[in-house]
Amino acid sequence: MAKSRPEKRRHKAKPVQPPLPGMPSPLPPGTARILPMQLQIGDRMSDSTGEWEVIGHPYTTNGGKNVHVRVQRADRPGMVEAPLWGS
Repeated sequence: MAKSRPEKRRHKAKPVQPPLPGMPSPLPPGTARILPMQLQIGDRMSDSTGEWEVIGHPYTTNGGKNVHVRVQRADRPGMVEAPLWGS
């Protein structure tokens, strides 16, 4: 007579880790995050000061550790800035 197979052990569900303190909240649906070097002329982005349009190709300084890109305000085309992103 053949032995019956033992039942498979059920794996316990892993507990969900609570969010760590100081971590940003998840992005709303439809929001994309890209690296500064992926910006192209004509792209638009927004921050706490308003909406910006990219008018120059990104370039790096400090051995590739800092990224600069020329942007202008979408509502005021004469206002140009070159924000800096550190890696």
